[in-house]
Amino acid sequence: MVAVNKKIITRTKKLSRDLEKTRSMIPDSLFVYNPLTYALDMHLAYIEKYAIENTKILFLGMNPGPFGMTQNGIPFGEKSFVKDYFHFDYEIQKPKHEHPSRPIQGLDCSRSEVSGKRFWSLMRDHYGNSNSLMGQVYVANYCPLVFLEKTKTAKNVTPDKLPLDVRIIISEICDEYLWDTQKILKCQNLIGIGKYAEKKLKNETYPYSSILHPSPASPLANKGWSERASAKLEELNIW
Repeated sequence: MVAVNKKIITRTKKLSRDLEKTRSMIPDSLFVYNPLTYALDMHLAYIEKYAIENTKILFLGMNPGPFGMTQNGIPFGEKSFVKDYFHFDYEIQKPKHEHPSRPIQGLDCSRSEVSGKRFWSLMRDHYGNSNSLMGQVYVANYCPLVFLEKTKTAKNVTPDKLPLDVRIIISEICDEYLWDTQKILKCQNLIGIGKYAEKKLKNETYPYSSILHPSPASPLANKGWSERASAKLEELNIW
Protein backbone atom coordinates (compact mmCIF):
# COMPACT_ATOMS: atom_id res chain seq x y z
CA MET A 1 0.00 0.00 0.00
CA VAL A 2 1.33 3.44 -0.92
CA ALA A 3 2.18 5.56 2.14
CA VAL A 4 0.10 8.67 2.74
CA ASN A 5 3.06 11.03 2.34
CA LYS A 6 3.97 9.43 -0.99
CA LYS A 7 0.40 10.01 -2.20
CA ILE A 8 0.61 13.68 -1.22
CA ILE A 9 3.97 14.01 -2.96
CA THR A 10 2.54 12.55 -6.18
CA ARG A 11 -0.51 14.81 -5.95
CA THR A 12 1.63 17.90 -5.25
CA LYS A 13 3.77 17.29 -8.33
CA LYS A 14 0.57 17.11 -10.39
CA LEU A 15 -0.61 20.39 -8.81
CA SER A 16 2.62 22.04 -9.88
CA ARG A 17 2.30 20.77 -13.45
CA ASP A 18 -1.32 21.89 -13.67
CA LEU A 19 -0.49 25.38 -12.40
CA GLU A 20 2.43 25.72 -14.79
CA LYS A 21 -0.05 25.34 -17.65
CA THR A 22 -1.84 28.53 -16.53
CA ARG A 23 1.18 30.80 -17.05
CA SER A 24 0.09 31.91 -20.51
CA MET A 25 -3.17 33.23 -19.04
CA ILE A 26 -1.58 35.38 -16.36
CA PRO A 27 -1.23 39.10 -17.21
CA ASP A 28 2.12 40.20 -18.58
CA SER A 29 2.23 42.82 -15.84
CA LEU A 30 3.06 40.10 -13.30
CA PHE A 31 6.03 37.92 -12.51
CA VAL A 32 4.97 34.42 -11.44
CA TYR A 33 7.07 32.28 -9.10
CA ASN A 34 6.28 28.62 -8.43
CA PRO A 35 8.18 27.36 -5.36
CA LEU A 36 7.01 23.83 -6.21
CA THR A 37 9.57 23.92 -9.04
CA TYR A 38 12.68 25.74 -7.82
CA ALA A 39 12.23 24.80 -4.10
CA LEU A 40 10.69 21.40 -4.70
CA ASP A 41 13.20 19.36 -2.66
CA MET A 42 12.58 21.48 0.42
CA HIS A 43 8.81 21.28 0.04
CA LEU A 44 8.88 17.52 -0.48
CA ALA A 45 10.98 17.12 2.67
CA TYR A 46 8.21 18.86 4.59
CA ILE A 47 5.55 16.59 3.07
CA GLU A 48 7.67 13.49 3.66
CA LYS A 49 7.80 14.22 7.38
CA TYR A 50 4.43 15.77 8.17
CA ALA A 51 1.87 14.32 5.74
CA ILE A 52 0.37 11.79 8.17
CA GLU A 53 -3.08 10.24 8.03
CA ASN A 54 -5.56 11.51 10.66
CA THR A 55 -3.42 14.52 11.55
CA LYS A 56 -5.36 16.60 14.07
CA ILE A 57 -5.26 20.02 12.35
CA LEU A 58 -4.87 21.15 8.76
CA PHE A 59 -3.89 24.84 8.75
CA LEU A 60 -4.41 26.56 5.40
CA GLY A 61 -2.84 29.82 4.25
CA MET A 62 -3.60 31.82 1.10
CA ASN A 63 -0.35 31.76 -0.89
CA PRO A 64 3.39 32.02 -0.19
CA GLY A 65 4.77 35.05 1.61
CA PRO A 66 7.58 36.87 -0.25
CA PHE A 67 10.23 36.05 2.37
CA GLY A 68 8.89 32.67 3.47
CA MET A 69 7.69 29.88 1.21
CA THR A 70 8.59 31.99 -1.81
CA GLN A 71 12.21 31.78 -0.74
CA ASN A 72 12.46 28.27 0.65
CA GLY A 73 9.40 26.16 -0.19
CA ILE A 74 8.19 25.66 3.40
CA PRO A 75 4.67 26.93 4.24
CA PHE A 76 5.04 30.12 6.33
CA GLY A 77 8.76 29.40 6.02
CA GLU A 78 10.51 31.89 8.25
CA LYS A 79 14.15 31.02 7.54
CA SER A 80 15.27 30.71 11.17
CA PHE A 81 12.59 28.08 11.79
CA VAL A 82 13.39 26.21 8.58
CA LYS A 83 17.05 25.98 9.63
CA ASP A 84 16.93 25.71 13.41
CA TYR A 85 13.52 24.19 14.17
CA PHE A 86 12.83 21.87 11.23
CA HIS A 87 16.55 21.41 10.42
CA PHE A 88 15.80 21.38 6.69
CA ASP A 89 18.58 22.35 4.32
CA TYR A 90 17.95 21.36 0.71
CA GLU A 91 19.01 22.96 -2.54
CA ILE A 92 17.01 25.99 -3.66
CA GLN A 93 17.27 26.83 -7.34
CA LYS A 94 16.08 29.93 -9.19
CA PRO A 95 12.82 30.66 -11.01
CA LYS A 96 13.25 30.98 -14.77
CA HIS A 97 12.18 34.64 -14.71
CA GLU A 98 13.13 36.55 -11.57
CA HIS A 99 12.13 40.04 -10.47
CA PRO A 100 15.33 42.01 -9.72
CA SER A 101 13.76 43.30 -6.50
CA ARG A 102 12.75 39.80 -5.36
CA PRO A 103 15.72 37.51 -5.93
CA ILE A 104 15.40 33.99 -4.60
CA GLN A 105 18.12 33.57 -1.99
CA GLY A 106 16.79 30.51 -0.15
CA LEU A 107 17.96 30.29 3.44
CA ASP A 108 20.37 33.17 2.78
CA CYS A 109 17.45 35.58 2.42
CA SER A 110 18.16 38.62 4.60
CA ARG A 111 14.51 39.41 5.29
CA SER A 112 12.35 37.82 7.96
CA GLU A 113 8.90 36.39 7.20
CA VAL A 114 7.00 37.93 10.13
CA SER A 115 3.83 35.90 9.57
CA GLY A 116 5.84 32.70 9.56
CA LYS A 117 7.82 33.66 12.62
CA ARG A 118 4.62 34.35 14.54
CA PHE A 119 2.89 31.18 13.36
CA TRP A 120 5.72 28.72 13.95
CA SER A 121 6.65 30.35 17.27
CA LEU A 122 3.12 29.60 18.46
CA MET A 123 3.32 25.99 17.24
CA ARG A 124 6.71 25.52 18.92
CA ASP A 125 5.50 27.04 22.18
CA HIS A 126 2.42 24.81 22.22
CA TYR A 127 3.79 21.49 20.95
CA GLY A 128 7.52 21.64 21.62
CA ASN A 129 10.14 20.40 19.14
CA SER A 130 9.37 19.87 15.47
CA ASN A 131 8.97 16.11 15.86
CA SER A 132 6.07 16.77 18.23
CA LEU A 133 4.14 18.37 15.36
CA MET A 134 3.90 15.03 13.58
CA GLY A 135 0.30 13.83 13.58
CA GLN A 136 -0.79 17.12 15.15
CA VAL A 137 -0.28 19.84 12.54
CA TYR A 138 -0.07 19.98 8.76
CA VAL A 139 0.25 23.37 7.04
CA ALA A 140 -0.49 24.10 3.40
CA ASN A 141 -1.11 27.10 1.18
CA TYR A 142 -4.26 27.18 -0.93
CA CYS A 143 -2.39 28.50 -3.98
CA PRO A 144 1.38 27.90 -4.08
CA LEU A 145 2.01 30.47 -6.82
CA VAL A 146 3.50 33.90 -6.10
CA PHE A 147 2.39 36.92 -8.16
CA LEU A 148 4.57 40.04 -8.20
CA GLU A 149 3.94 43.29 -10.00
CA LYS A 150 6.56 44.27 -12.58
CA THR A 151 7.26 47.46 -10.68
CA LYS A 152 10.31 48.53 -8.71
CA THR A 153 8.69 47.52 -5.42
CA ALA A 154 7.57 44.10 -6.71
CA LYS A 155 4.29 44.41 -4.85
CA ASN A 156 2.77 41.05 -3.92
CA VAL A 157 -0.56 40.35 -5.63
CA THR A 158 -2.78 37.88 -3.80
CA PRO A 159 -4.79 35.31 -5.81
CA ASP A 160 -8.09 37.03 -5.10
CA LYS A 161 -6.82 40.10 -7.02
CA LEU A 162 -6.18 38.22 -10.28
CA PRO A 163 -8.47 38.75 -13.30
CA LEU A 164 -11.67 36.74 -12.95
CA ASP A 165 -11.03 34.30 -15.81
CA VAL A 166 -7.58 33.42 -14.48
CA ARG A 167 -8.84 33.26 -10.91
CA ILE A 168 -11.55 30.77 -11.82
CA ILE A 169 -9.17 28.33 -13.51
CA ILE A 170 -6.51 28.56 -10.78
CA SER A 171 -9.20 28.16 -8.11
CA GLU A 172 -10.52 25.00 -9.76
CA ILE A 173 -7.02 23.50 -9.78
CA CYS A 174 -6.33 24.51 -6.18
CA ASP A 175 -9.76 23.39 -4.94
CA GLU A 176 -9.20 19.92 -6.39
CA TYR A 177 -5.78 19.70 -4.76
CA LEU A 178 -7.08 20.89 -1.41
CA TRP A 179 -9.84 18.31 -1.25
CA ASP A 180 -7.65 15.53 -2.59
CA THR A 181 -5.17 16.40 0.15
CA GLN A 182 -7.89 16.31 2.78
CA LYS A 183 -9.25 13.04 1.39
CA ILE A 184 -5.80 11.48 1.74
CA LEU A 185 -4.82 13.00 5.09
CA LYS A 186 -8.24 12.90 6.76
CA CYS A 187 -7.33 15.79 9.04
CA GLN A 188 -9.80 16.09 11.90
CA ASN A 189 -10.02 19.89 12.01
CA LEU A 190 -9.66 22.45 9.21
CA ILE A 191 -8.40 25.90 10.18
CA GLY A 192 -7.96 28.77 7.76
CA ILE A 193 -5.17 31.21 8.54
CA GLY A 194 -7.30 34.23 7.74
CA LYS A 195 -10.82 34.52 6.36
CA TYR A 196 -9.90 33.92 2.72
CA ALA A 197 -8.52 30.50 3.60
CA GLU A 198 -11.53 29.73 5.76
CA LYS A 199 -13.83 30.28 2.78
CA LYS A 200 -11.79 27.78 0.79
CA LEU A 201 -12.15 25.22 3.60
CA LYS A 202 -15.95 25.38 3.75
CA ASN A 203 -16.99 21.76 4.07
CA GLU A 204 -19.96 19.80 5.37
CA THR A 205 -17.96 16.76 6.48
CA TYR A 206 -15.20 18.21 8.66
CA PRO A 207 -15.31 21.05 11.21
CA TYR A 208 -13.76 24.22 9.81
CA SER A 209 -13.03 27.69 11.14
CA SER A 210 -10.22 30.25 11.08
CA ILE A 211 -7.72 32.11 13.18
CA LEU A 212 -6.57 35.66 12.64
CA HIS A 213 -3.86 35.92 9.98
CA PRO A 214 -0.51 36.79 11.61
CA SER A 215 0.46 39.32 8.92
CA PRO A 216 2.06 42.54 10.22
CA ALA A 217 -0.30 44.35 7.81
CA SER A 218 -3.11 43.52 10.25
CA PRO A 219 -3.39 45.94 13.20
CA LEU A 220 -5.03 43.22 15.31
CA ALA A 221 -2.22 40.77 14.56
CA ASN A 222 0.26 43.31 15.88
CA LYS A 223 -1.51 43.33 19.24
CA GLY A 224 -1.12 39.89 20.78
CA TRP A 225 -1.59 37.61 17.75
CA SER A 226 -0.45 34.45 19.55
CA GLU A 227 -2.86 35.05 22.44
CA ARG A 228 -5.75 35.65 20.02
CA ALA A 229 -4.94 32.56 17.96
CA SER A 230 -4.52 30.38 21.04
CA ALA A 231 -7.81 31.60 22.50
CA LYS A 232 -9.62 30.78 19.25
CA LEU A 233 -8.18 27.25 19.08
CA GLU A 234 -9.12 26.70 22.73
CA GLU A 235 -12.64 28.02 22.05
CA LEU A 236 -12.93 25.43 19.26
CA ASN A 237 -11.78 22.70 21.66
CA ILE A 238 -8.84 21.94 19.39
CA TRP A 239 -6.26 22.98 21.99
